[in-house]
Amino acid sequence: MQNKETAIEVKVGALVLFSLGLLVAFVLVLGDFSFSDEFTFHVDFENAGGLKPGADVAIAGINVGNVERLEFQPNKGNEGQPAVEVRATLRISPDYADAVRQDSEFFITRRGVLGEPYIEIETNSFDAPQVEEGAVLRGVQPPRMDVIVAKATELLDTLDDLLSDPDIPASELIGNAASLMGNLDKVIVDNRQDIDGTIEGARMSTQEAAKLLQALNYAVEEGETLRRTLADAQATAANARAISSKVNGQVDPVIADVRAATENARKVSETAARVLGDNEQKLDESIANVHASTEDLKNISEGASTVVGRIESGEGTVGQLLADREMYDDMKELLRTIKRRPWKIIWKE
Repeated sequence: MQNKETAIEVKVGALVLFSLGLLVAFVLVLGDFSFSDEFTFHVDFENAGGLKPGADVAIAGINVGNVERLEFQPNKGNEGQPAVEVRATLRISPDYADAVRQDSEFFITRRGVLGEPYIEIETNSFDAPQVEEGAVLRGVQPPRMDVIVAKATELLDTLDDLLSDPDIPASELIGNAASLMGNLDKVIVDNRQDIDGTIEGARMSTQEAAKLLQALNYAVEEGETLRRTLADAQATAANARAISSKVNGQVDPVIADVRAATENARKVSETAARVLGDNEQKLDESIANVHASTEDLKNISEGASTVVGRIESGEGTVGQLLADREMYDDMKELLRTIKRRPWKIIWKE
């Protein structure tokens, strides 16, 4: 009997221990406890938007942590913002801490229409510095349905008041608006080509402005080259001035010589004109004598040509001498004999 009671007690104790272990496991799993070091920082929201402690924190839709706690945060001295904000303390795994940057955006959103709210972290680039442990960032204000409904109701009430006011001809206003829209549509249709041309001109102007900005950016980037070019231009201008001064120093004497030569030529011209004026009659007589001498030389030349022609034709003594071969030989023999025995001219042997 005692053994049975002992066995029952052991079974009951084992069942209790198993139940306690199972309870601890459920608490650890459902409570999302972690025994490793986690990365913690804070995000301020104007409104919690239904967010609760323990809500998920996700990056690109993947859970990386949870909301540790929510607490009120006084917002003093910041105009245009609520006096009280909600500060959410986020706890994420250190493996994902590098994905949270200073320019990351924090949204309170839901998975599905009726899902529980959670915080979604959106990081567009890794250019911004990484968030440090305990840093305070600002979240994006979540949309509030109650505020949207209240504003929509207020707008509908305002429209109802306008339509029901007898002093405001609502139907006439609507008709005028419809007429205005019709006229505007007609103007656009009738002038579509001009409007297209205007748009094309604006597009071309934008392109030219972009090219101009690109050229200006290039000029700014190439500032060192521009400065060197300006320095070279200044040096060239200085050299040109130096050369100009040297040339001016050398040209002045040349100009003086040219002026002197011109003056001498003018004097010679005046002297020649004066001499010609004083001896004009003598010059005319000299020219007439030159013409007469030319005529005489012409007549003499013509006479000489006639004599030469007669000689060539065998007329006269000289012509016969040149034309008759025998007489030429006799004359040649006579001259040879006189040359050898000149005394035969005086006496004969």
